[in-house]
Amino acid sequence: MAYLLVAALGSASAMQAAPQPVDSVALQADIAALHRQADAMGSVDFAYDAVAQMAGLYGLTPEAKPQSLPAALLPSGDAAKVAMGDTQIALTQLSISEGTNNQLRVQQAQHGSKAAIFLSAGVISLQDLAVAAKSDGIDGIAMVDGVVTLSRPLVIWQGATLLIHPGDILQLQSAGGAFLLNFGKIDLRGATLRSDVAASQPESTYRPFVLTSGSGQVYAEANRLQGLGMAGLGPFAGFVISTQGLFAATETSILRANRFEDLGGVALIGPKSVEVTQNAFLSSRGGALTLAQIGKAAVLGNTIYATRNGAGLRITARSQDMLVAGNLVLGGQGNGVQVDGGSFGVTLRGNALLQNAQTGLASKTADCLSVQGNVIAANGASALRLTKTGYTQILGNALDGNAGSAIEVGAQLPKARMDVSGNLLAKNRIGLTGAALHLVTLRGNDLSQQLPRMFDGEFAQHQAAYLSAGRTDQTAIFQISSAAADDADFASVCAQE
Repeated sequence: MAYLLVAALGSASAMQAAPQPVDSVALQADIAALHRQADAMGSVDFAYDAVAQMAGLYGLTPEAKPQSLPAALLPSGDAAKVAMGDTQIALTQLSISEGTNNQLRVQQAQHGSKAAIFLSAGVISLQDLAVAAKSDGIDGIAMVDGVVTLSRPLVIWQGATLLIHPGDILQLQSAGGAFLLNFGKIDLRGATLRSDVAASQPESTYRPFVLTSGSGQVYAEANRLQGLGMAGLGPFAGFVISTQGLFAATETSILRANRFEDLGGVALIGPKSVEVTQNAFLSSRGGALTLAQIGKAAVLGNTIYATRNGAGLRITARSQDMLVAGNLVLGGQGNGVQVDGGSFGVTLRGNALLQNAQTGLASKTADCLSVQGNVIAANGASALRLTKTGYTQILGNALDGNAGSAIEVGAQLPKARMDVSGNLLAKNRIGLTGAALHLVTLRGNDLSQQLPRMFDGEFAQHQAAYLSAGRTDQTAIFQISSAAADDADFASVCAQE
């Protein structure tokens, strides 16, 4: 049986005040306005501005916009070598790093053709590639009125670089089984890459994709990518950087100020370092953005809107050392954010996770998770669902109007600790609910608008004692523990992991 330790503090000033309550009508009006604005979004600062608007409602300090970063230098090198080759050679090479799962649909889309265009060395622009191919009698790529159409696979080998730059339009044709497979480098700036498959077509339809694998590298800024990829087909999902294996790339993978519309998904798998800043992920047919096996990442100021299937943002496969800040995740059909797969050291700060059909933030088998200053409101299930988590810090968040619990805890790990401090829990179906609790500390949270269902599950037996500690909107320390434990701080515990 758990025991309680309750201690009222002498002054509320000893703890940062919880976010202020918000009128439900005002909250819904602001969310409705964000839906309208997201449909017509134009500014790369849209997410930061939207999150600042929501933070202002609750009296939270908004996440600061990052300073403008200099553009990466243009690659240079020798003249490119372009030739025809066998598609199966590229797919065999791909299977070394990615395996053969999901390749069948790609192979079927070739309709028996083995012809691919190979860029084997040097540096070339997209338009020069189309001109060179025509000059050499290479079929499958053509330029008409400035639009380059690719009707068969294009493979960039290690040591080669393709430049796709402002004003370029690359259309990938489904009928010829086109795709862009990169083992070398792609420098992608201010261009449009699109499939010719309508959004209304079923997901079983073959859709061209852009995949970087092995030691490949990508720099992508201010581009528009439309209709690419097949949801649920791993590396062929849409725009994927999967640099796993013995010779994986070591440079930072950068996605900055791009607009991804109607993609099967965007995924970064395996890079040592990732920067995903001020992008828009709109109407994704699968999970909008997946980060897996990442060594270090900054996910800042992105808009993830109307994801049709899967999580808006998923962090998985033992990813670590991540800052997720200033992002808007709105109106998705799955979880807003999902952290799982043994991920470690993930900080979610100053985000707005709003009106997603399932949970705002779902975490499973993750450790050293810090959730700070977020607005998680009007979601279709719980605001936070934490299952088999280790040390978790939940500080200064507004958890408001969710159809499930504000915080749902299940099966904490044996050494788990959860610090819930300075949060607003208001108008959720339940305040806190849980099972198999280990150590939970409550400090200075505002539950004044969470009555009558403050606690449920294993929390329920402690509601009377919690209320007796003082008014629900006063600062207090309230600890639920299955065994005596010192209250070590988050930083010291996670630094030892």
